[in-house]
Order: sequence, then C-alpha cells, then structure tokens
Amino acid sequence: MTLCPPLLKFRPILLDKPWGGDALWRVLRKGHPGEKSMGESWELSDRAEACSAVEGGPLQGTSLRDLLARYREAILGEASAEDLLGESGHFPLLYKFISARQKLSVQVHPSTGSLLGEAKTECWYVVDAEPGAELIVGVVSKGKTRGEILERLKSPRCEEVLHRWPVKKGDVFFIPAGTVHAITEGLLLYEVQQNSDTTFRLYDWGRVDAKGNPRALHLEEAAEVADLQGRGDYQIPSLRVEKISHAEDYLVACPYFALVKWHGFKKNARLETHGKFRVLTVVSGSFTATTEEGEAMPLELGDTVLIPACLKEVRLDAGGPDAEIIVSFVPDMDKDVREPLRHAGYGEKAVKALSGPALP
Repeated sequence: MTLCPPLLKFRPILLDKPWGGDALWRVLRKGHPGEKSMGESWELSDRAEACSAVEGGPLQGTSLRDLLARYREAILGEASAEDLLGESGHFPLLYKFISARQKLSVQVHPSTGSLLGEAKTECWYVVDAEPGAELIVGVVSKGKTRGEILERLKSPRCEEVLHRWPVKKGDVFFIPAGTVHAITEGLLLYEVQQNSDTTFRLYDWGRVDAKGNPRALHLEEAAEVADLQGRGDYQIPSLRVEKISHAEDYLVACPYFALVKWHGFKKNARLETHGKFRVLTVVSGSFTATTEEGEAMPLELGDTVLIPACLKEVRLDAGGPDAEIIVSFVPDMDKDVREPLRHAGYGEKAVKALSGPALP
C-alpha cells in the first residue's frame, strides 16, 4: 500500500534582486521588516539551485525532490506521474511571488523544442498594484520589420515598440514562451510557470551593479526565440462558474497549467483532487484547509500548499467574505476545463481565450 503524505506547505525561498522592493514583507509578511531589495519568493520549486523544503509537520525539512522520489505516484497521481515529470524527472511547475520596485529587464524565454534552453510559458496574477502601474507584454509591430523591432528592443528606443498594459489588482496575463515582456515598478505578482529558469535579456534599462558593470545580455538567443508579431490577447478575461458554496473564476487554462480562483464563499467548500495534485495559494483573506482524516492547516495571505493526489478531498473554510484562493493544476483540457465551462454555458471561443494568443 502506497503511503499518502499530508498537506504540504513549503518554506519560501527569498531572493534579493537589483529591482526588488519591500512588498513581499509589506503585503505578504515574507522576509523581514526593513528589507528593500527582496525581489522574489519561490513558494514551490524543484530546481537544483533552489529546491523547496517542507515547513512544519512530520516531513519538516524534506525537499520537494526527495518527496517525489519517495511518494511520486501519491503526490502526482498514478495515471499522470510519468507524463508530468517528463524527461527531467522534476516537478512540472514553479510558483513564485515577484515584487518590483524598479523595472525588470526586457526579456524572453524559449519555447518547447528549442535547443537554447528550457521552455518557459508563464502567467501572472496581480496581487497588488500601485496607481498607474503597467506591465510590458508583447510588441507593437505595425509598419516595422522584424529587424527594425529587434534593433529598437536592444536600445533605449525599445519603448517605441513595447506594448504597455495598465493593470490593477486581480488582473491576469498569460505569457507564452517567445513573448517579449517586462514587469515594471509598483507591482506585486503571483507567477505560475513551467519549471524553467532560462531567460534571455534584450535590454536592462542601463542598469549596472555596485562595480559599474552591466548585467549580461543575450541578444542573439533572444532574437532567435522572440515572437515579434503584434498581438492583443495576453490579458485573459476570466470565466465564472457559480457553485452552491462559492464561485469559481477560470483565469488561465493551457496544457501546462490551469488556474481557477475560488471566492464569494457562502459556506465551506469541498475541493476534489480527482487523482491529481492541486496547489492552493491564498491571494486574499485567510482559510483553513481540512483533509478527510481531520488534518487542519491554517492558510494566511500569500501561503501556498501542495495537495497530494492521494488526498481525495479537502474542505476549505473561508476566514471571511474577502477570502480568495487560487487553485492550480496541470489540466486535462477537455475534462477539467472544456466540460465544466460548456456545462456553464460558455462557447468554445471563450474557452479558447483562456489559453492566450495562439503563437506559430
């Protein structure tokens, strides 16, 4: 008989960044007061350079990699374990919060099949945004050749071709691999992405380190993988499904990941895993997650918990009317996305929009 691990909460991995700020502490209470350059909090990561370890409980200190070695099918599900781990043998997704006091570099990531590095498709949920905050996603290509766009992207003239989007709390953006993008100042984002850390920088706003040295750029690699077609469907309109106990907003759904925000709780709700792992992240208020065995775990704003596939059902009790939690997983697009949304009355066009722009 395969042992079933409990609910799994991990110790955040905090990373200083030259563009980081104080929002991770100020909003989410991650890190320590007074920290002014904390850029990222990796909540769930299976990377050699930053592997998550369990926080609390009987598995305290156990790394995610060791958990997968010991409980692979129990965590991922018997039917999907091999497909999810792929050739790397690592957990398929990486979860993080990003706090930007300054603009990040203009960058791009390779797509599946590229020989230049690991593929990275990602999405952003805006947790907090200062008035006037913007995101850079995609390019403005009308009337310009690919060569002209590339020349601008690697110079201060990049502003002429970058597509800026005004943003507010609760907005969702889908960033397919190959999309030119940059997070800008005044933002706190929740990011879900393929398990990759391959980034090619095109422009870094003239930023230098303490010794006056600029960060490395990767112009040739970026030029090879960048999608430079002007597209307008990176911002995803959510699709709502009303339940008896709560509402579910489908935020993003693609073959790599799906995100559904649960909110508007009228009473406790039951989350069924259907034999697949689920990841929960609190983006407003608080919750208590309780297993069928009676294990209860309090969850505060910014907390992330991995629900192993072997736990068939978890009860979610909202701490107040403002409580919101994002449920994410690797979907079966037909069973997990199209069927419930069609049943709720949505057409194929609306459902397809959850996967963002169709890239070549």
